[in-house]
Amino acid sequence: MLCPLCNTPNRDNAKFCKGCGRLLATEVVASDPAAETVAPEPTAPESTAASVQPVLASSGEAGVPSEPGHTVESTEPVEPVESATVSEEEDPRFAPTQILTPAQMHEFHVRKWQHEHEAEQKQELDIADMPTILVPPAENHEDASEVSAVPPVLESEEDESSTAPEPVEQVESTEQPESHPATTEEEVSVASDKESTPVEEQATDFPILTVGTIVGDRYSITQVLSDAPEEHLYEVTDRKGYLHCWNCGSEENAEGDEFCNDCGAELQNYSYIMHAYPPAGSQDEASVLHGGVIVNTLVDQGLTYVIEQPQEVQSSFPTGVRLLAACDSDAGDLRRSDPNEDSTLVLLSERVHESIATPAGIFLVADGMGGHDNGQGASRLTTAVIAERVVRELLLPPISAEKAGEESKKLDEEELLALVHGAVEDANAALCQLNQREKSDMGSTLTGFLLVGDHAYIFNVGDSRTYMLRDHKLYQLTNDHSLVGQLVAGGLITPDDVYTHPQRSQIYRSIGDKLNVQIDIFKQQVHPGDILLSCSDGLWEMVRDPQITEILNNAQDPQTASAQLIEAANTNGGEDNVSAVVVFVR
Repeated sequence: MLCPLCNTPNRDNAKFCKGCGRLLATEVVASDPAAETVAPEPTAPESTAASVQPVLASSGEAGVPSEPGHTVESTEPVEPVESATVSEEEDPRFAPTQILTPAQMHEFHVRKWQHEHEAEQKQELDIADMPTILVPPAENHEDASEVSAVPPVLESEEDESSTAPEPVEQVESTEQPESHPATTEEEVSVASDKESTPVEEQATDFPILTVGTIVGDRYSITQVLSDAPEEHLYEVTDRKGYLHCWNCGSEENAEGDEFCNDCGAELQNYSYIMHAYPPAGSQDEASVLHGGVIVNTLVDQGLTYVIEQPQEVQSSFPTGVRLLAACDSDAGDLRRSDPNEDSTLVLLSERVHESIATPAGIFLVADGMGGHDNGQGASRLTTAVIAERVVRELLLPPISAEKAGEESKKLDEEELLALVHGAVEDANAALCQLNQREKSDMGSTLTGFLLVGDHAYIFNVGDSRTYMLRDHKLYQLTNDHSLVGQLVAGGLITPDDVYTHPQRSQIYRSIGDKLNVQIDIFKQQVHPGDILLSCSDGLWEMVRDPQITEILNNAQDPQTASAQLIEAANTNGGEDNVSAVVVFVR
């Protein structure tokens, strides 16, 4: 599919654009189980890979339904790939660049070092079994000069040269008087030379690499951390980050991808720690790790390299997450005489115990369906139902537990995702029942996020949007469930055409339309300095992304940002109701 923002081609099941990191819509189409084919898993040699993060997890119902009258072509069955033999799959030596667990890494080094030790023993045995060459004794006693004329033997200093000294050297030795003290001094000099030779050889065999050196045609050295004789430490960047996403471990990216297709993380600039060991070196797993995780190992020019991914030791929020939130809404300059059909919600509980802040809240924008019966009532009901369930299951239990002197239970990721999905489902069911009871046709779009600790669970139904500003850059986190959104994804129109297309108000997914509504839900880790924005289409259609970025970067607080965004929408036309919810992460 094509990215609606930069028109970069991506694979059909990609979640994020490989060119700009934008979140992509994923179409889920029911198919005949008999016609489904299972693609074989790639064998280990085909990939070297093993979850801000930012990690984005989509719920099972986050697909985009196909339009009526459109058919989806079935793909041809993929020919099964011949799998590797059992020995090749189990022995990491056949795939030295494969991602290994610490236990597998330790096992790999044990086998490698044992193999090298056995090879050295065999080599020494072969030298010892070589036939002895008898040399006739010289007429004169062998002087120290003859010994010094013999070149040093690299493999074994105990073996003597089997060749006779040169005649000139013999003449020189006969001219020197026999002197045992002189011979002793020469022997001491030769012995010292023999002792210094291995040290020089070791330094040559285990050089310190310079900044900019490429190891294994993959890892570029950016800094030398340690040059100890038994181990060198370097900071490196992965020039082939697409083989293994540092954030989620995805193996589904291709060469040239700048962002991970599964989580949106940048693939090219992540830093690792590289351990380098000499040919005869050995290290156990405990001494290798520096608080990180081994993600790769390789052998290059006889040296062993271990790639370690460092773990975050210090929390980004040492005293907890602090949130500032505000919301605002306006009917719009061209709709002053009509009711404002938008509704917003900021429901935040932020408790501080023992100097640690623990925020939890729900933030959303609901846009009542324009032109339908009582659109403002639809958005109000949607907001109330979601708020009631979040208060009941997330905000009240910790307060009740602390009142009773009990430890409050923290919801895990699966429970929080289930809470978001259930709350939106409740709102959809309540609106469907109201439409059926009153013979009405109310509906509403919905977008927002549940924020607990340092993770936001973003949800979306319709064409309202949620953005995130990070490092002064704006990212659209949600997909538009609209006709023009599908046209952009299919490459039929450009992203800029969305703002002026005559059918830009047609959406194919909304709250209250039918039971079992499909909901997009994503998980996003937040960092200090992030800004989250949820808004109706009356804002983003009037205020383009560069202007939104400028306002959020310059606003001092969420209330100021909300007011300036709405003012900009009205200044640019104010054709629809405009609403914004802004949250600053501190």
